[in-house]
Parts: sequence; C-alpha cells; structure tokens
Amino acid sequence: MTGAFCPKRPFGCNPHEENDVQLLWYYTTGRKLSEIIELGEIRVGSLGTSKKEKAAVWFSANQDWDPAANEPWQAPDGSVQRLNKDQTFVLGGGLGRIGVAAEVAPHDWKAFKSLSGISSKAAKELYNSAIQAGSRPGQWFASFENVPRPKWQAVEMMEGATWVGFSG
Repeated sequence: MTGAFCPKRPFGCNPHEENDVQLLWYYTTGRKLSEIIELGEIRVGSLGTSKKEKAAVWFSANQDWDPAANEPWQAPDGSVQRLNKDQTFVLGGGLGRIGVAAEVAPHDWKAFKSLSGISSKAAKELYNSAIQAGSRPGQWFASFENVPRPKWQAVEMMEGATWVGFSG
C-alpha cells in the first residue's frame, strides 16, 4: 500500500485538506527511534547540500513507508547505495515511525524549496533521487523546528507487515 485511499483521490490523501484526518509520519530505523524517544524530540537535520539551507524534519503522507527513509550503505569498495525497505529493517534494528498532525509539518515540497534556501540544482537532484528510489516528494512535508514528544500522536514499530504501537 502506498498511502491511504481516498475515493476522490485514488493516489492518496492530502493531509493538509480539511476532510483528511490521517497522520504524517517520520520514518526511521528501530535503532534511531529508540534514540529519538530518549531525546524526547525529533531534531532538525540538514540534507548536507549547503550551509545556507535551513535544517528541517521531514514527514511523509505515505501511510506504509517512504522509500526515502531507506538507509544508505557503504560497500567494501567504498561505493554508497541505498538499501531497500527489507534491508533497512534488518540492518537498522527494525523500522519505526512517529505520527504527527498535519499542522506540525506545514511546508510541502514546493514550500520547502522556496523557504529553505536549497539551491535549484540540489532540489532537482534530491527530487530525481527520490523518484528513482520510489518515493513521492508530493507526499513530503517539513518542519523547520524540532518536534518535541508532546506533538507526537503515535509511535509505532513494524512487526511483520503491520505497524503496531510502541511504548519504548
């Protein structure tokens, strides 16, 4: 499944529309989820493209998993490749996610590009890389502020093929 089904929008719901009540998800590995829970907040991070770019926390409207969250892996020859979901699950100590209301991450991909300071070249490279990985930047939403625990509405871990509540 690649997002929630909405009868009027067969490619998924837009969480920023009034009638859609789904959560936005911060996808991560199980190991990193434990660290985030211990910190008590999801911290902004830079995409590493420029010091002028605002750091952000990225969320996805994809209700299953966003392929952009798959971990990078360095091969013995030094090349870096992106793992798939199953490989990320195994090497990352499981898959985790934190759900928030849409107002926590109010900036869609278009707004992020104009507000963040990312260069056009870097934005295009990120977009193309995401599409190649199977991600949909139209489902991405960003916050330019850390997201503390009180704003979290759900914390879950993947068990088998199902997301289940996680208490830490």
